[in-house]
Amino acid sequence: MTLISGLAFYLQKRSSGLDKFFINKSITVLFSQELLDEFIEVSRRPKLKKYFTMVDLESLLHQINLHAEFVQVTSESFACRDPKDNFLLSLAIDSNANYLLTGDKDLLELKKVGKTQILTLTQYTLGKSTAR
Repeated sequence: MTLISGLAFYLQKRSSGLDKFFINKSITVLFSQELLDEFIEVSRRPKLKKYFTMVDLESLLHQINLHAEFVQVTSESFACRDPKDNFLLSLAIDSNANYLLTGDKDLLELKKVGKTQILTLTQYTLGKSTAR
């Protein structure tokens, strides 16, 4: 299972090669209510409105609802130097995610939380394409 952090995934999905992982169902996207709330809040920021129309956002939310696995987060992690990112570490731990995909430098610096490897989208897709 794979936890994908932030809007980077949605903005880069088509160009990153992750489409094939969705098509063959080799990844599961994990969400919590807090991650969904953050996703909606961030997508409404003025600097990101050029990437998302309201129709795009509604479509993404529909796809998340259809394909994501929602996790009830009960643990608390304090490992990240940016306290606003700790909820992602808690989600990774509680969901037993194999990977946390992110572009956030504070999270990437950790490299791992529990059994979850913290990687960029590029590291993940390169690793999966060379693992064949």
